[in-house]
Amino acid sequence: MVVCASAPSLWQILVHRRPRVALLSTGDEVVEPGTPRKAGQIYDANRFTLRGSIEQCGGEVLDLGIVPDVRDELRTRLLAAADVGDIVVTSGGVSVGVLDLVKEVLGEIGAIDFWQVAMQPGRPLAFGRIKSAHFFGLPGNPVASMLASMLFLRPAIFKLAGRRRLFPDTAEATALEPISKRKGRREFKRGIVEWRNGRWEARTTGPQGSGILSSMAAGNCLIVLEEERGDVAAGETVLVEPF
Repeated sequence: MVVCASAPSLWQILVHRRPRVALLSTGDEVVEPGTPRKAGQIYDANRFTLRGSIEQCGGEVLDLGIVPDVRDELRTRLLAAADVGDIVVTSGGVSVGVLDLVKEVLGEIGAIDFWQVAMQPGRPLAFGRIKSAHFFGLPGNPVASMLASMLFLRPAIFKLAGRRRLFPDTAEATALEPISKRKGRREFKRGIVEWRNGRWEARTTGPQGSGILSSMAAGNCLIVLEEERGDVAAGETVLVEPF
C-alpha cells in the first residue's frame, strides 16, 4: 500500500484507525470449547465465528469472553467493554426469555435505538449505544448471529474504517426450485448461485433452520425474499447477495 501511494508521488493520504470491536458471548448455557459441559450447555461457536468475520472486515477484536446470566455482572462487563471498544457486540440474550437480560441492561446503562427486526433468521436483534460505543446485540442461534453480523455489523465496521462501499453487490437469478416464504417479513435463504446458460441460477443449500451451520458453510450467497412476497415457484426471479 505504501509503495502504491509513493510511486505516483502522493505525499499525503487519508487513513483511518481500525475500529475496535469488544466481543462477548452471554448465557449460563455457553461454555468455552475444550472444557467439560454440564447438561444443557453448549460450546461457544458464535464468538469464534464472529471474531473471524470482524477481522475479515478490518476490525480489531477485543475478545472479552463469556458473561453469565447475572444482571450485575453483565452490567459491569458491558460498561467495561464500552470503555475499550468503538463497537460492543454480544451474542445471545436479546430474545424474550426470562434470562435474556441484554436488552434490559442496555436500557439501564445506555440507549436502545431498535429491538427486533422483521426478518428471518435474525429477528431478535438489538442496536443502541453504551457511552460513546455503538452496541449490537446479536441473536444466539448460530446462523442468525452470522446473518445479523453480515447485514448490520459489517457495514458499521466498514463505515468506521472509512470505506465508501458499505454493501455488497446484488444480482437477479432464476430460482431452480420452489422456496417456501411467509409474507410480512424479509427472509434470507442460504443458497448457491451459479452462472449457467447465460443467466444466474440459484437454489437453497437445503434445510434452513437457524441452528444449521452447514446451511451457511455450503452456500455462496443469500437468497433475499422481500417482505410482501409469498412462496416462490421454480423459474421465478429472486434477488441474490453473494458472500
